[in-house]
Amino acid sequence: MNQPIAIEAALFSSGRPLTVNELAEATGIKISECKKSINELINNYKQREGALEVVKLGSKYALQLKKDATTYGRKLAPREVPSYLLKTLALIAHEQPMLQTELKRHLGSKIYEHLRELEEYGMIERERIGRTYALKTTESFLDYFGIDANEEADIKKYLEGAVSESI
Repeated sequence: MNQPIAIEAALFSSGRPLTVNELAEATGIKISECKKSINELINNYKQREGALEVVKLGSKYALQLKKDATTYGRKLAPREVPSYLLKTLALIAHEQPMLQTELKRHLGSKIYEHLRELEEYGMIERERIGRTYALKTTESFLDYFGIDANEEADIKKYLEGAVSESI
């Protein structure tokens, strides 16, 4: 099997973004060769028409739906939100609309990558307000977590009830 196909299989099977080291370990390909194969795979996806793409997310790579295709695939196969993003997502959901500057004050600068990933998952949306953004959850967030609420106050009540039930 050629190396780009091995990388593609690893990205598809993982269902989450992977670092070059994780891809090299999973496929048995040397890191330098792995980097070349990732770039080849990215170019292959750019040249073909289709719903998928390979993208770099920070220091990781992911096989994902193109933006134009997300509406077709989101309801049928929602991706699992990684646990490291849940604290950020929960805070946004509870405090929405929440200013990005306020979120940074609570959680630090790691939020920038978290926000990018949460947008890619379709869980949040940002609206520019002056020099910052107002953050709020999306319809996909409600669907993903099975929350039957539309108003921000109702979402907050639901989350508070879910937390008190789990204690």
